[in-house]
Amino acid sequence: MKKIIALSLILFVSVSLFANGAQETGDKPEIAFSLKTITNDAFQKAIADSVEKSAVAAGAKFTLVTAGQQTAVSAQVSQVEDLIAKGVDGIVLSPMDSKAVIPVLKKAKEAGIPVVLVDQTIEGGNEDLYISYIGTDNFNAGKVGGQTLAEVLNGKGNVLIVRGANGSSAGDERVDGFKAGIASSNLKIVGEQPGNWANDKAMQVTENMLQANSDIQGLFTASDVMLNGILTALSNAGKDDVEIISVDGSDDGKDMIKNGEVHGSMAQFPDVMGTKAIELLMDAINGTLDANVPKYIDSGTTCITADTL
Repeated sequence: MKKIIALSLILFVSVSLFANGAQETGDKPEIAFSLKTITNDAFQKAIADSVEKSAVAAGAKFTLVTAGQQTAVSAQVSQVEDLIAKGVDGIVLSPMDSKAVIPVLKKAKEAGIPVVLVDQTIEGGNEDLYISYIGTDNFNAGKVGGQTLAEVLNGKGNVLIVRGANGSSAGDERVDGFKAGIASSNLKIVGEQPGNWANDKAMQVTENMLQANSDIQGLFTASDVMLNGILTALSNAGKDDVEIISVDGSDDGKDMIKNGEVHGSMAQFPDVMGTKAIELLMDAINGTLDANVPKYIDSGTTCITADTL
């Protein structure tokens, strides 16, 4: 009889411990990060690493979903819908298109899932769909880049622009800022096409623009991820003296600056984006979110050149 009682107690304790452990695991909030891709994109990978590290440190379960391609907007929308259906506790989102994600963000709001945007934002007037947007002041980054290029070229010359992907708020703001930065100079934009954040596309459009206007002295690109393709096109055309300004401040970009292939890159701070995004989401999940969180938090930027490396 004593053996039966003892065995019963052991089973009871074991089941209780298992149940408590399962409950603790179940109580662990799940935070998902949706972005375009981390393949051949060091900056996006840096944000993903920062978000994951911060989420794990905060005691959350982390899930990463990538659209797979730089322009796979519909894939991102579908993946976010899946995350909502799954019932994740919070979403960090780097929207690939400023308009396409709005309907799915409305679904997240209806489901009570808090969202923080990083790196790129959405169309104005929809600020109620997210806690905050954390990212580079892209317009200012482009503007400083434009001013820098104008200074390097002594205020005159022909320039090309390799944009990001159509519909990308970050790419559009950088180019708009660049144009503002050269507005008071005599720099002339003689070509402007989207490189879709991809080297093969960037090389193709650069070649096309060079065929139409070979007399160029400067070039602005919306991201370091397109530099290899751009440099290949310039080299094939015998244009090795073109001054280039980019955006990202990636390790690859800094190597190109060091080697004299690129004049400068506007550095961003992905660690700030990831850390702050998780901080806000965990506050929202725990019910301690400050009601006065600003809708935009500048993660900072600085111009890297050979002089500041």
